[in-house]
Amino acid sequence: MVKAYVLIKAASGKEEDVIKRLNQMSVTDEAHGVFGGYDIVAEIRGRDMETLIEIVTGKIRKIEGIVDTETLLIVDFDLDISSSGLAS
Repeated sequence: MVKAYVLIKAASGKEEDVIKRLNQMSVTDEAHGVFGGYDIVAEIRGRDMETLIEIVTGKIRKIEGIVDTETLLIVDFDLDISSSGLAS
């Protein structure tokens, strides 16, 4: 399971509609309005990276009212990366 936070800029006045749509999606763990450089943050999950890419590009970015997104992968530091080739 791969998880990510999607930071979302919404069109003015569309924030509530976008949050409702995101929370109706089965891949969304939760979505909330925030203050700052983005209007909404959503936590999503997918089977693998390919699925996550399909969710963001094929579903989330197509929601009416979304202007821009930035996706941040969630890193599980409890994983043993010493055998994965990622450790230096």
